[in-house]
This record gives sequence, structure tokens and C-alpha cells, in this order.
Amino acid sequence: MVDIEERLLRFSPEAALHAWRLFRVRPEGKRLVLSSPMYHDDTTGLAPRWPCLEAEATCYKGHLAPSPGCRCGIYGAVAGTLDSLPGYLCDTAYEHDPWAYAEIACYGRVFVDMRGVRAEHARLVRIALPDSGWPGKAAPGEASQMLRDRYGVPVGGADCVPEWLTANVRPGGPPPDSESLSLDLARLDLSYRGESSLKLAAGTSRGPAISSAS
Repeated sequence: MVDIEERLLRFSPEAALHAWRLFRVRPEGKRLVLSSPMYHDDTTGLAPRWPCLEAEATCYKGHLAPSPGCRCGIYGAVAGTLDSLPGYLCDTAYEHDPWAYAEIACYGRVFVDMRGVRAEHARLVRIALPDSGWPGKAAPGEASQMLRDRYGVPVGGADCVPEWLTANVRPGGPPPDSESLSLDLARLDLSYRGESSLKLAAGTSRGPAISSAS
């Protein structure tokens, strides 16, 4: 693990920071649910579900999430961040459940670093599904309808995913060791923020960088 420079920002629900993240689409009875693509609960062995429109971060250590010095929080990527969402698909090639990208609106306490963002709260904005990779006779059209019914957000194809996300292709998700993790806010697209609701916390904090995302 290495130190990673990060900055704490605050966003309101009305002027949230928009980011993208990777999910797996898992069966839940006769329904479908979005789920963490990588993290699994040590006690149950199950990947955490995203059952509702909005989610709030928690940490097994019992402190407020996200926090400095810990990699807890709801993960997302913005243009300019180094972590590769397509790369994390390669890292989780053992998974049989279909994948999905989703745009999320991050608010509350949000830590920003060169690998991505870690949010206190996040709300689904839209979901993008692949055309292939669906098991059996399942089709993306059927899955789209089930996810629309559950979350009440637009569900489309991979063509709605931003180019910066699909262009950041690597064999794995984490950046190579040659990449600098020194924070450079000018390289990150934080343009979705509402200027009146953004409050920059004083100082810069550091925490250990790990490759898992929640």
C-alpha cells in the first residue's frame, strides 16, 4: 500500500458531483439488483447490494464513511481519474453475472484523489447495459425493464457511456506504478459541482491506496 493524496469536498444533493461506477447485475428472486463488482462481505461471502435509488456509505471499522486514512466510501470515477473501470472488468473476469456501468450523483462528504472519488451518499442517475454477456435466454431489453421498474431511472445501452471512461482501457483496474498519485485537481473533471454548494475543506489528507472498490 502507498500513500495517496486526497482532498475532502462537500456537495449538496441538489448540486451533486456526477461520476460513473461499475456494477454487477445479480438475480434477487425474480428481480434483478445492482451489486458491488468486487467487494465481498467477509462474514457472508456475498457482494453488497444496491437495493434502492440512493445509498449511504458505511465502514466495518465503525467510523464515519468516507474517512481520511481509510479507503471506505462509495466509489466513482470522473474524467481524469486514473483507475480504469474497463480494467476492473478484466480483474473480475471470474464473475458470471452481467456487468453494468451507472452514472451516480455523489453528495455529502466526498474525497477526491487521482484514482477516483469516495462519497458519503450517492444516487443513481442512469444505467448502461452491455448488449451481450447475458445468461441463458435473458436479453438486455428484459433486464432494462426490470432495472427501470426497480430504480426509476433511465436504462440504456453502452452507447450512453462517456468516451473518457471507455477509452481508459488497461489490463487491470489500478494505475501502473509509474503513474503519479499526487493530487492535480486541474486534471479532474469536477464541472458537475454547484459552485454555491461546494465547500473545500482546509488542508490535504492522506490514506492508503488499495485496489478494491465498494
